[in-house]
Amino acid sequence: MKDLESIREGLRLFRAISPQIRASQIDMLLTIALNPGISQTELANECDVTLSAVSRAVDVMSTAGRRDGKGQALGLVVATRSDEDDRTLALELSSKGTQLIALYQQMSL
Repeated sequence: MKDLESIREGLRLFRAISPQIRASQIDMLLTIALNPGISQTELANECDVTLSAVSRAVDVMSTAGRRDGKGQALGLVVATRSDEDDRTLALELSSKGTQLIALYQQMSL
């Protein structure tokens, strides 16, 4: 039961950041934390979602926010263009994203 409580508290923590955050986006955020510099394609494969779902999630979770101007920029992820291929984005947690994951880990202990 303690594990379920930790999961529930962790989800509440993420929801406090943004009430609209989805479970798939939380999965992506945790995957980025485990794999700094992961590409959008690799993230899609790892999380078993479409590339367009990753693109939308990165827009929401990044510091830039959605391209259509709706919603807020959560500032949890930094996306930088790859030196080898400017169509590829390398994804890493921002300092805010790192702090969020650290809080989540503390709650899980």
